[in-house]
Amino acid sequence: MKKNLKPLSFVDVNQNDYVMALLGIYERNDISLLRDFYVWAYQRSSQRYSALQQTMGQPNLFKLQHRDMIHHIVKTIVLEKISGSKIVSKIKLLIQEFALPEQESMQLFQIIEIEIMGLHEGNIARYKIRPGEFQQWKKRY
Repeated sequence: MKKNLKPLSFVDVNQNDYVMALLGIYERNDISLLRDFYVWAYQRSSQRYSALQQTMGQPNLFKLQHRDMIHHIVKTIVLEKISGSKIVSKIKLLIQEFALPEQESMQLFQIIEIEIMGLHEGNIARYKIRPGEFQQWKKRY
């Protein structure tokens, strides 16, 4: 991982093939079967990992960089039970506390707005919001 290599995975690898490669070492003192098995498994898992990376796309670096701010603001909106048209002004007020450049503030506002609109029982844990707290906010929202 430190050298940015793809991880090795034995998913969907025939267990019998692995055992036979190990037996080659124990019974014949020949590592070639196991070596070939590892090379084949690495190539296979590398292809699967590449396909997965392509479907996931690149991470949003801005969102990662400001993750703590986003979590703080979303959680504050829910815990303080801010609802309706007051949400926009509260988000802007909370963003001002971080004294970001105008462009970053606007981008952060858009991300937070989308995060709040997308809140549901399945993703509130990432903001450390309890289900009861979310339900109370949702009633007012």
